[in-house]
Amino acid sequence: MEGKKIRDYCLLYLAFFIYSASSVCAKIAAGQDVFVRIIVFIGLEVVCLGMYALIWQQVLKRFSLVTAMASKGVVVIFNLIWSVLLFSESVTVWNLVGAAVIIGGIWVVSSDG
Repeated sequence: MEGKKIRDYCLLYLAFFIYSASSVCAKIAAGQDVFVRIIVFIGLEVVCLGMYALIWQQVLKRFSLVTAMASKGVVVIFNLIWSVLLFSESVTVWNLVGAAVIIGGIWVVSSDG
């Protein structure tokens, strides 16, 4: 039973990872000056959102809506990682404090009991 739970959580976080990738595509599209490139990145954003929607439906079969939505806060953490890795943005202490609060909240809501 434990292996199934791990797979379910992997699916949940995969959905949020893909959702966060759509934000990356949107930011890249906003920085383009050639119309064709804008369309390509907006298209990639739509593909990411479509994949997210399909996976999200599977997630909702495995988790309560409260747990799934509470876990959506992890998107902020994924976006923080994307911003550092892809856009060379800096991370402040307050960003880390916020990430810790989000992780704590997800843990509290997702824990059994």
